[in-house]
Amino acid sequence: MYQFCFRGLILFMLASQLVWAQPVARMTGYVDLHTYAATGQRMPFWLRTNQWGVVPLNAPAASLRLSLCREYRPADSSLTRKFDWGFGILAVGTLAHNGTQPNHYPVFLPAAYLKMRLGKLELWGGRRPQVVGLIDTLLSSGSYAVSSNALPIPQIQLLLPDFVPLHFLNDVIALKAGFSHGWFNVPYIQGAMIHEKFIYARFGRPASNLHVLAGINHQVQWGGHAKYLINSPVANDGQLTTDFGDYLKSVVLGQIPKDLGNVRYGSFDAANRIGNHLGSIDIGISLDRPASSWLIYHQHPYEDASGLSGRNVPDGLYGLRWLNRGASADRRHPFWHWRRIVGELLVTTDQSGPYFSRPGQSYKGADNYYNHSQYVEGWSYRGQTLGTPFLIPRPDLAATSEPGEFYVPSNRVVAYYAAFEALVKSRMAVTGRFSYSRNFGSYSTPFRTVENQFSACLQLNTPVSTSRKSQLLIDLAFDQGALLENNLGVHAGFRRYW
Repeated sequence: MYQFCFRGLILFMLASQLVWAQPVARMTGYVDLHTYAATGQRMPFWLRTNQWGVVPLNAPAASLRLSLCREYRPADSSLTRKFDWGFGILAVGTLAHNGTQPNHYPVFLPAAYLKMRLGKLELWGGRRPQVVGLIDTLLSSGSYAVSSNALPIPQIQLLLPDFVPLHFLNDVIALKAGFSHGWFNVPYIQGAMIHEKFIYARFGRPASNLHVLAGINHQVQWGGHAKYLINSPVANDGQLTTDFGDYLKSVVLGQIPKDLGNVRYGSFDAANRIGNHLGSIDIGISLDRPASSWLIYHQHPYEDASGLSGRNVPDGLYGLRWLNRGASADRRHPFWHWRRIVGELLVTTDQSGPYFSRPGQSYKGADNYYNHSQYVEGWSYRGQTLGTPFLIPRPDLAATSEPGEFYVPSNRVVAYYAAFEALVKSRMAVTGRFSYSRNFGSYSTPFRTVENQFSACLQLNTPVSTSRKSQLLIDLAFDQGALLENNLGVHAGFRRYW
C-alpha cells in the first residue's frame, strides 16, 4: 500500500506540472522529538489516548517524527482551480521500554496518503487521520464510531468533505457524505476488510447563526480468515465470506440474507447481516454569537436493529462545546484568555437490555459494544480502540483489574469528561483534560465491584522563537483508580516547522 502511495505521488506531481504548467504549491512539514517517562510501566491514559496510535503502551519511551504535506490551495487563491491535489506523510520512529510491543512497530507510517479534489468532490487513498461523527474534534474525548485514538486504517474514500448547500432548496439544507473501502490489516486475522459510509445534513442557510445538524455513520468489519476460526461455528472452515454479492446486499445495504446458510457463510453471519456492524446516529445544534460559538451534540450508538430503533436509550455520547470568538488578548484579563471549553457524558450501560434473546422479546439485547465473536479483538485496530477510548482493551488495564471474557472487558461505562484550552499572555497555550469513569464490566461478565477511574492531563505548548516555527510541549498526566495502573507521567516534546 505504501509503495503504491509513494509511486503514485511522484507520478502525480510530474503530471500536474505538465498539465497546469505552474509552480507547485509550497510544501509544509515539521520534525518532532518526544520523550516519555512514568512512575509505572504503562503510559498514563491521556498521554496515549487520541494520539492516532503513535504513542507506545509502555514507558519510558522516545520517538522521532517527520511530517510533510501539500494541502489544497485556499479558496481565495488566484490559482484556485476546480481540480487540485495534495498528499501527506508522517513517519515515526519509536524506542520504548521492553522493545517492540504487540501491535506497535519501531518504525511506521501513521499517515501516507494521496488526495485529489474536483470541485466539491474529493477522492483519497492511503492511511489518513480522520474522525467520523458530530463532535468537537479538537477537545472531545472521542467519537463513538471512529475517533483519533487508533492508527488510521488504510482505505480508499470518495466524499464531500464540506457541507454543500442544495441550491434547489434555497440553500436551506446542505449535505456532506462519504463512502470508503479499507483493508483491516491486523496480525490476528488475514484478509479482513472494513466498509464505512456516512451522511450528514445541516439545516439553515450558510450565513445563518443557528444550524441544526443530523446524520448517521455506518462501519462494518467483514471478510478474512484465521486459524482460530477453523472448526468454529461462526465461520466456514476458518473463512469469512468475501463474495461481492454478499458485500453489496448485507455489508453495504445491511439486509439479512434470504439464504440462512451456504458454502460462503453460516447462520451466524446470516443473522448478523455479514460481519461486525456498528455506528452512531448523531444530532446537534450550533449557535454563533458575535463573541462566542456554542455546539450541543449527541451520538446515539447502534450495533443492530435494537440500537437503530432506540431500544438502548439512554446510551450514547452527550456533549457541549463553548468557543470564544473574541480577541485573543482581553484588556480586562490580559494574562489568561479562554479559547474553548468542552464537557461530555458517555453512557453505555443499557445495551438494549441484559438478555440477547428471551420469549416475548422483539429485538436482540446485550449488544456487547465493541466486542465480537468473529473478530476476537473487536472494534479495535493494532491494539487500540477505534472509537471512544473509555471502552478500553484488556492489554491496557491494570493487572489488578478483572480480566473479563472479551477483548474489551468493561463496555458498560458511565464516563464524565471535561476539557479546556486557554492562552496565557497571548503566547503559551494551556490544555487540560479530566475524566472520571465508573466501569461495570459487561452483561456476560460483570465486575464484582464497580471499578472507578480518574485520569487527568495538563499540557503546555509555547513557541521558543520569535517566528513561532519552533515549539516546546510539556504534558503532565495522572491516573488513579481500579481500572488502570496508578501512575504519574510526563512528556516533553520539541517541534520545528518549516
